[in-house]
Amino acid sequence: MPNVGGLTDREAAIDAIIRFVVSLDDGDPELCASSLTEDTIMDLTPFSKVGMHYQPVIGRATVVERLMTAVGKPLDTTHSATNVRCTVNGDKADLSCCVLAQHFRLGQGPSSEFQDYYLFGNQYKASIVRDENLWKVSKLVITPAWTVGNPDVMKV
Repeated sequence: MPNVGGLTDREAAIDAIIRFVVSLDDGDPELCASSLTEDTIMDLTPFSKVGMHYQPVIGRATVVERLMTAVGKPLDTTHSATNVRCTVNGDKADLSCCVLAQHFRLGQGPSSEFQDYYLFGNQYKASIVRDENLWKVSKLVITPAWTVGNPDVMKV
């Protein structure tokens, strides 16, 4: 089955994560939804190691709402996915990558005037599936590897 844009299966699976992180920076709920299966699971429980306590979030609508409320709309952000490893097996893929996520309060970033930010170095582990001609994240576990800056920036 062909993928949107003529991408290979591996490229299309990676594109699911790219759509996900770009949606956060753009505050775009439709793009975010396009990256997730209807029954997606987002597990942020590893954030407890940096003092943030979350339960897994289940379901595309709930995940999108939480992300847009906490990150996509109220913050100026830049998310960069690197060191991507992706293995495709039929209509499923396993993906891991590093995501550098810089967060400023809305209207304050990027700016040389405002240097109050919170920077994460995160590890993403994702299960991705083909959903017709578009690949989507069915499970995403995000684990912070390190942080720098003011965690109060995240309180909106």
